[in-house]
Amino acid sequence: MELIYRVKKPETIHRFMQENNIPAKILELDNNKPVIQVNGKSKARKDTVKKNEKIHFFIKDETRDASVKAEDLNLSVLYEDPYMLIVSKPEGMQMMISKAHKTGTLANALNFYYEQNDIRSKIHFVTKLDREASGLIVVAKHRFVKFLLSDQNSSAITTYLKAIVKGKLDLKESCIPLPITRVEGSVKREISEEGLECATNYRVIKEYGDFSLVDIWVTNKLAHQIRVHFSFFFCPIVGDDLYGEATDKKLMLYCYKMDFDHPITEEHVHVELIEPDYFKAYLQGK
Repeated sequence: MELIYRVKKPETIHRFMQENNIPAKILELDNNKPVIQVNGKSKARKDTVKKNEKIHFFIKDETRDASVKAEDLNLSVLYEDPYMLIVSKPEGMQMMISKAHKTGTLANALNFYYEQNDIRSKIHFVTKLDREASGLIVVAKHRFVKFLLSDQNSSAITTYLKAIVKGKLDLKESCIPLPITRVEGSVKREISEEGLECATNYRVIKEYGDFSLVDIWVTNKLAHQIRVHFSFFFCPIVGDDLYGEATDKKLMLYCYKMDFDHPITEEHVHVELIEPDYFKAYLQGK
């Protein structure tokens, strides 16, 4: 993989690497020297670069995960550049393989796509969704790109979702800042002072009798975070068998938008997804 950055001020390449969190250990080597180019010419870390020049860092490719079977599952790719993908995950699809789900997962679909397009990378999910939810997922093509998009950096991604919840929320726009932990011996999560800090921001879009359509945005979402937060206030998401009432309906939760600044190109990335048919059908029936 080739990382291409535009220089904002004169400085040494070594200093540029420090400011952009680029570790020397990920760079390819030629005669034991990192492969770095500026204007097509090889450079060393001690060399100086000028404003508006482009630095090319050549980093080591990864090996695709052989334990993940490649499967053609009609992967829907809505955005792609040399560093990442944004794909649409169907409801009911597991993200990563497990003992119970070795096939039919988003990881299987991605490995097939990687093989077909010669993408030499392990699978790095930057954002995640529960199996029952649907919508947009950001996937990094290298562990370093995932790091750049993590909560340790200013480029952390805010995820936008829509949900249909039971009941009416007292506050029509608010933030739920309650920590969450896993229930011992269970897949369920719960509110706990010993849990991980997290926050769910929301705004009620429209109320339908005993139901509410809610716009939600979170950064670095925890597993089940949104489901736990709304069920805590007695407004579980429709179709949530785990935190609400038993039902045969699909979980009415989907990720519809990604909006963030690219950590390498600095371009603004905006991807938006239309309502899935099952979500639309439920609202039309109200």
